[in-house]
Amino acid sequence: MRQKVCWAASAAVALLVTLVVAMPAHAQRSREDGCKSEEIKAAGKASIFGKAAAMRNAIDNWQREVRNRYGERYMVWNRARNKKHECEAASIGTLGKLNQRCTVSAYACAAVQESESIPTGDCWEVQRLLHRAGYLRRDDVDGDCQEKTRRATRRFQRDERLAVTGEINEETWRRLRRRG
Repeated sequence: MRQKVCWAASAAVALLVTLVVAMPAHAQRSREDGCKSEEIKAAGKASIFGKAAAMRNAIDNWQREVRNRYGERYMVWNRARNKKHECEAASIGTLGKLNQRCTVSAYACAAVQESESIPTGDCWEVQRLLHRAGYLRRDDVDGDCQEKTRRATRRFQRDERLAVTGEINEETWRRLRRRG
């Protein structure tokens, strides 16, 4: 009887070790860096306005799915791990090549905390917050912080009675987070 118990215990330990070793790196890492261990996939509607618009549609759907599963703090695309995307023509013919549909997949990771400073280089987050506050159109949330984003930031700063610079400083970031 004692040998059976020892054999069962050693088999259980061997199985556990095998599972941990066979576990994908992203699943092992998820406990360390605040990322979820499930890959979220989403497809967007087809768009005749090119790959950028099709990608935006797919990312919007990915964010919606992540928000439904894990909450809003995980839905920032730029913080996701192992991001993959695939775009293809959504119909046939010469005009069909213009009609693009994209699919994205990634592991959702926690966004910055309130106490953290401005995300350097995280244009998507700034644009998303400006969009939610009503200062950018949805189509302008493209991850490219150029003149439209600076104008929207200046309008936001003017309305919030901040120093109008067009740049995201700490006070602008704090108020954007509060409004978004």
